[in-house]
Parts: sequence; structure tokens; C-alpha cells
Amino acid sequence: ELREAKISPKLAPTIGIAVDHRRRNKCAESLQANVNRLKLYKSKLLIFPKKSGKKGVKKGDTPKPELQNVAQNTLKEIIPVERPALRVKARAITSEEKESSAYKTLKKCRTNLKYDGAKRKKAAEGKEEK
Repeated sequence: ELREAKISPKLAPTIGIAVDHRRRNKCAESLQANVNRLKLYKSKLLIFPKKSGKKGVKKGDTPKPELQNVAQNTLKEIIPVERPALRVKARAITSEEKESSAYKTLKKCRTNLKYDGAKRKKAAEGKEEK
């Protein structure tokens, strides 16, 4: 994620980003969402120079005119994670859903899976006899 957002792993902790070297992304959607959050964070970030004067300003520091009237962030979350709505609205049960039984469907699948090998063996023997 840091590599995609073009942030070095050494710089990340200095600007308030936690780094876990063991972390791996399993899907591209979450990777892209996290990269976008990191880029947004970096765009909003104002880095104050360590020392005052011309020699104290380094590459990547925010220019002095922009640092004049900066309000400090006091919110718990800097950039909140967008969570999808998990609640599904209630609806009427259809007649098709009333007729079918989830238990019977699962039980039928389990028995088919259990006796699949025996059925294939019997079918193969039936072909050999003909």
C-alpha cells in the first residue's frame, strides 16, 4: 500500500502512518481503497519544519505562508474508513421461499457428495458389463 501511494516505509512512521511489514493484501479493491486513503492523508498533511530559518526547511515541508493559520485536528479519526451498510431491509417472504427448505437442500447436497464415488463406481461397472 505504501509502495502504491509512493511513501517510503522509513518516512511513514514519521508522518503518523503505522507500518506492519508482515501485512499482505488479498484483494485489489481493498488495496486501492487504502492507497486512496493514504494519498488523501498525504495531501491534507502539513509538515512543519524542524528548525526555524532557511537552513531548517527540508524538501517535503509545507511552505511558511500556508502554515500561518493552521487549526490542529482534534478528531479521533483523521480520515474515517467507509463501511458499507450491513443492514438489509425487511421484505415479504415469497411463496417459492416458503415451499423450499434450506435444510433439505443442504442435506441432499451432503448425501449426494457422500455417495458420489459409489455411484460413479456402479455406473462404471454397468458400462463394463454391457
